[in-house]
Amino acid sequence: MCSNCGYSGVGSCQDAFAELSFYTMTQPRPPFIHQLSVDAYAAQHLDESMSPIQRLFGLMGLCMVCEHGATGYDVQMAHVAKSKDPKRADWPLLEVRRLSFQMNVGDVLAADDRDAAIRQWVETTWAAYEYAHPLIRQFCSELV
Repeated sequence: MCSNCGYSGVGSCQDAFAELSFYTMTQPRPPFIHQLSVDAYAAQHLDESMSPIQRLFGLMGLCMVCEHGATGYDVQMAHVAKSKDPKRADWPLLEVRRLSFQMNVGDVLAADDRDAAIRQWVETTWAAYEYAHPLIRQFCSELV
């Protein structure tokens, strides 16, 4: 069982994410649902060794989707724009907390409608990070 996301299927959650990526990469652009799955997976696997960009970008994408109706393509373009921020050295270091998630990559793989499951995965993961919402909203405020 993955201690981060709670995945307990066959193989590792990384294997499951690779399988999901094969699916998401074949879907049309836009809306580019692959970016949504990348950000949900990343948000569920934060740890103390990660840099600010690694801690912030997944949650930034989830915020943009859940609170501003962004597509995966919109999020990808925002990641590119934000990565060029001249104030990057001043980015906050998000506190990492152990959280319980309602869904993980295995739930998405098992769903009949994977696209809808990805959207639900994004929403439930964003909801789990309630403590980080103010910081993430501020971090991506100029992008939305």
